[in-house]
Amino acid sequence: MVEPQYVQLDGLKHPVALEDADEIRAMLPTVLSAWPFQVLKTPPSEEPFVTIRPAGQDRWDVIRTDQPDTPRTWDGVNTVCDIVAEMAWERLRSDPDLLCLHAAAIDFNGRLVVVPNARRAGKSTLAIALARLGKPLYSDDFLPVRVDAETQICAGIANGIQPRLRLPLPEGFSDAFHDEVAQDPGPSNRQYKYLANAPVAPWGEALPLGAMVMLERSDEPTPPRLSTMAREDALASLITQNFARTRHAGAILRSIDLLSRHLPIYRLTYHCAEEAAEYLAVHPHLATLPAAQLTEFTQDDRQAPLDQLHRPALAFVKELCYAQAPGVTESVVGNEAFLADGSGIGIFRLNPVSAAIWNLLEEPTDLNEVVEILSEAFPDVSVDQIAADCENLMRSLAHARLITPAPQNMAAQ
Repeated sequence: MVEPQYVQLDGLKHPVALEDADEIRAMLPTVLSAWPFQVLKTPPSEEPFVTIRPAGQDRWDVIRTDQPDTPRTWDGVNTVCDIVAEMAWERLRSDPDLLCLHAAAIDFNGRLVVVPNARRAGKSTLAIALARLGKPLYSDDFLPVRVDAETQICAGIANGIQPRLRLPLPEGFSDAFHDEVAQDPGPSNRQYKYLANAPVAPWGEALPLGAMVMLERSDEPTPPRLSTMAREDALASLITQNFARTRHAGAILRSIDLLSRHLPIYRLTYHCAEEAAEYLAVHPHLATLPAAQLTEFTQDDRQAPLDQLHRPALAFVKELCYAQAPGVTESVVGNEAFLADGSGIGIFRLNPVSAAIWNLLEEPTDLNEVVEILSEAFPDVSVDQIAADCENLMRSLAHARLITPAPQNMAAQ
């Protein structure tokens, strides 16, 4: 049996273990071109966070240490993709002060333009098209973010990983772009290709965040257009795309709330990423961006109690009075509200009507009283419909540990 090798990456506490996986080992220097690492033949002091071992011809098992009985099996390139994804989680475990956004980040004249993920919106393709125009990539997928304790400047940190394209390329790209992708020596399969020649910033290099661009890709040909985006929509997207789940939900909500207050936020509507990259590269709104400075930021190092993730909440009893649970973090944007439960496990979005019900629960209130108040406010809606909607919301709030039975219930028993 071949002795395992251990890949120890800078900034990660735990290594990757490779068991008879020379094919995977050979791809890592290309994919992790700007992330320093060492390959060790003797076991390090810390156990690996993921282990790779053969599972057949060009098949590999990816075994997470915290879930050893449920390996994921891939070909070589997808195995590397999975390792990269697990590295993002290990980066957060190794440095709990970091916030991490599922986003691309591109250097625009010394400021990072952050492009959060949205399914099939094309963030990686757009980022690579911008890199082709000479703008260094800090990330095409996950961006560690840190706020300086003294200056309160919010900076994104380069991850040193080559970008990955989804194949085949969408329609509309130039022959030159197709030729560059075809000639790039990075590893590929039918789904993905890592681009070895794309310019990436060295691991650990940091730049202040300058702006956020949310993507809206059109299926129909349309000229690219950059427009201001409503903060509440951006906040919702950022919360769902953030994945620093080892952090307390309240800390996540406060950090992202501040980001959305201090960064200019735009929506890019486009059809072709190559055309959109040329449009953004010279757009005046992105030419001279200020550094994001979160002046109200205070470090919150609370950790999410991950052992409670599967602990059931108290069942909702509609005859009882309920009130807002202690320790809830609230962020109000327009007529909507975002809530993080005091235990730090989840974040909940309230529309205007749900937010009004939440406000009623500042004082102990039962379902009947909530229905009565809402019926007066909405006389054109049937009482039965209001009662059903209010009960569903209060059940959801109880399940999310955002409301609890009021003390007077206990006194009455």
